[in-house]
Amino acid sequence: MKPRDLEVAWTRTCDGLGLSRGASLSSDEASVLLKYLIAEGAAAPGNQTRGCATHRARVVLHQVIDGSFDALGDALPPAIRRRVLTALQEDYIYAERILDLAVSDLVSESMAPEVCISIDAWDGLHEDGSRWIHAIVFHAAPLVTHEIYPLATDALVHDARRTGPYFRVLGVHGDWIVEGRASRVLLFDAHRDRFLEASLTDPVHLDSAHLLALGERQIERHRCWASSLDCLLLNPWPASAAADDKEGLRRRWQAAGLEVPEGVLLAPGDRANAHAFLDSATEIVIKPNTGTEGDRVLYLRRDVADATERLDVQLTACWEWGAALVERRCDGVGWRDPNTERIHSLALRLHVAHDGNRCVAESGYAQVGVDPDHLASRGAGGTMLPIATVLTSLVCRTNGGSVEFDEKDLDRLRQMAETAAETAADTDDAVALAGIDIVLDTDGAGGATPVLLELNPRPAGLSHARFLPGAGEGRGEAGVSLCMWDGILRQQSCAAVAHPEARAM
Repeated sequence: MKPRDLEVAWTRTCDGLGLSRGASLSSDEASVLLKYLIAEGAAAPGNQTRGCATHRARVVLHQVIDGSFDALGDALPPAIRRRVLTALQEDYIYAERILDLAVSDLVSESMAPEVCISIDAWDGLHEDGSRWIHAIVFHAAPLVTHEIYPLATDALVHDARRTGPYFRVLGVHGDWIVEGRASRVLLFDAHRDRFLEASLTDPVHLDSAHLLALGERQIERHRCWASSLDCLLLNPWPASAAADDKEGLRRRWQAAGLEVPEGVLLAPGDRANAHAFLDSATEIVIKPNTGTEGDRVLYLRRDVADATERLDVQLTACWEWGAALVERRCDGVGWRDPNTERIHSLALRLHVAHDGNRCVAESGYAQVGVDPDHLASRGAGGTMLPIATVLTSLVCRTNGGSVEFDEKDLDRLRQMAETAAETAADTDDAVALAGIDIVLDTDGAGGATPVLLELNPRPAGLSHARFLPGAGEGRGEAGVSLCMWDGILRQQSCAAVAHPEARAM
């Protein structure tokens, strides 16, 4: 343990927790110090992949456990140092959660308050007036607070406009749920502006759940975990499975008169139709029919020398997950960075919530690719920006000509997203919060035409969302949805009427 690493970690801890620098830390606050201590020791020049960061952090974690805890000096009092060391050595979950926090710091900027992990289990959740326990059920622990924080904040804003507190939003790993009750929770303490995490000796009953941040194999994990939850689900499996079927959704949208790309669904091995489609288009997009978050998606131009070979390689990768979807590329409108004058590919994510009566497009963000020829996705090296930032610098992706986009265009965009969500909700249990992906194509007259791509029933990147004009806070403030909480209340009220024997609120 380098003295410099401890000095930096202690300073970052105090700053992150709002403490005076040099403050002595509690046993719960020690998790933040350990996070930064491991992150400092595992830091490497340049960007790290999550796998590399996890490996380096794990090595440093073992060095910390095997090293001298006395080196922590005044940061942790002697009695707390002993308790923390024992927890690291004997409590697997505690050590792994410290590792998760360190990896989060290594791979991303912080967009949520610190997490203080309790060494001791709580008897239960302390009473704060909440009457409805809502769980964000996750699997991918690193960065999960980036998804929980904006939703928990929205719930607080929603509650403040009612007669009193109502919702308590908890982060719950799927493995922490036994027979519908959570034995460990992650919750936001608004009074101290920090997350608290602890095991519960008396597991808490869940009233509703939202499956998010499920990591790899998220579709299969969604199906399995949804079947084991007996509470109200905001993204129930039947509706989510329908949304995950890109071709089926594209056909429903097309039948409703909504603008979608021309495309063809290819069964594994159907290279002939793939080559024919490439011959008929200037630019195409190849992707798995049930993929998510831009995984295994490729833009391809017909005129590149190895186009056919690249198409075959990409199809092989997509077919590992089942059928592949090949579409004409329809994102003729890109974004010009005012600072560099470089043009980037562009996609818009709009969050559409159901308030119990109708779908409302409330918030969103933009994704820009590294250049015009790469996918506009964070997973492909892209960047997330506020929608208001990109709409003032739209250009034709191929020639750089300016593209106009005004308030009427934004209204049309929102209406399209709302109609898309309503059209997708063809089951009794609709997705309460949908991430609608839209690109803009040139209309030949200097304007933009929105084109629907996908609906994600497990939207990610929520910490980047800003309310759209006329929705939520309406002035571009950070937030995802206020209507969604109204929808939960209405569903709860309907359930209470239909099943009066249900657990009293």
